[in-house]
Amino acid sequence: MSLEVVYSRILLVRHGHYERIGDQGDTVWGLTALGRRQAARTGRRLVQLIEAAQGKFEGLFASPWPRALQTAEIAAHELNIDRIKVKPYLHEVLPLLDADKIAEFGAHPGLPFTTAEERAVTVRQIERVRERFFRTPKQTSFCVIFTHGNLIRYLVTSTLRLPYEAWSRFDCCHCGITELRVYPEGFEALISYNDTGHLPAGLITTA
Repeated sequence: MSLEVVYSRILLVRHGHYERIGDQGDTVWGLTALGRRQAARTGRRLVQLIEAAQGKFEGLFASPWPRALQTAEIAAHELNIDRIKVKPYLHEVLPLLDADKIAEFGAHPGLPFTTAEERAVTVRQIERVRERFFRTPKQTSFCVIFTHGNLIRYLVTSTLRLPYEAWSRFDCCHCGITELRVYPEGFEALISYNDTGHLPAGLITTA
């Protein structure tokens, strides 16, 4: 006799390729033409994933930063969904770099070490995301979150019970799709990471 397994399915989508013009910054930078093409293809892939999904659809969520919100809007058009739930705590976070853990995880060239205060702010934001989306499920459900590379990597390291500094071991492509699942009793699993199968080789970018 088989029992139905209840779980929350969380689809994390990194934003598309974006333009970094001068010093305008993260609250201004938006998608390039390439990023918009990536987002449209991602939307069509999400149509397939959502149609095949089980449980209650909790909706589309997005970072307020333009590159993520624009990706969500383009994908939502493909999905024929009108509402996107914008959450301020889904914006990008700092790349954590701890001087005491360099020997274990290495360091990206040119990145500064993070201070204790910067780490605390970053960890609080990650915990806020987990409080909202990683609660023990009472019914099977799924959602799609359009966000940023570092935050996705931290959520993956948390699910895998790795130190946050392990983020540097994970590449993250524009419009890559990552799936995490939360089961009863606090069990979490990485189902897929950085899936870019919906993008042709010429549209796969990372920076």
